Amino acid sequence: MVEQTITNQVSEIKQSTKQKLQYDIYQPFGASILKIKMPQELVDLLNKQADEILNDEKLSKEKDWSHNLAGNVKKEIFIDNANNKIDGVPQFLLKISHEYIKSILDEDIKKELGQIKVSITIWVVSQYAGDFNPMHIHSSNLSGVVFLKIPSGFEEEYKKEDHHPTVGCLEFLGSLPNDFSRHNYIVKPEVGDLYLFPSWLTHQVYPFRSKGERRSMSFNMNFKLDKLLSGVNA
Repeated sequence: MVEQTITNQVSEIKQSTKQKLQYDIYQPFGASILKIKMPQELVDLLNKQADEILNDEKLSKEKDWSHNLAGNVKKEIFIDNANNKIDGVPQFLLKISHEYIKSILDEDIKKELGQIKVSITIWVVSQYAGDFNPMHIHSSNLSGVVFLKIPSGFEEEYKKEDHHPTVGCLEFLGSLPNDFSRHNYIVKPEVGDLYLFPSWLTHQVYPFRSKGERRSMSFNMNFKLDKLLSGVNA
């Protein structure tokens, strides 16, 4: 009965005017996620540094970062820029975070960007078949992930999932399921794809079965300001 009433009303509108409806759809709530391709030379640099640590059991233990993280994975190691071994990566992250902030914040707050001091924490997650990362958030301002390696059999495994494929995927959870509102966003990993998002945004990583390593670099960005800025730290 309701559907019929709406249909009749729409029909009357079409008959009464030949003008196109003009409207705006606003998205006043929810997080914004930045996606960008990391330059291949930086991906190669990160993989080289990660290989040096992951292939050395003693160094892997020294750089172990798992006690700070939620993941149920083989290895999670801290990466620093000592001796400029990943030089270019922190600079790239700073650049995209600056662009993200500019696109999100109000004009009057953008003028304060020069006062923001940023500290970056970087780690590499090395996953194998059965490993996963449960739902969690990060304790910082902005966080991100970039995919560095994908198992050789991943694509074939992904294609075998005939509905709602999630194998090895990253999933963002923004709200409770509801009408006219998308509550999740699933990311299929592709080497070089980087996602930047607010640290409070809940996310998780699904397990996979393929042989080989699924490697990613994650990072946290903490902002240090001399005063409170709405939308940043207040």
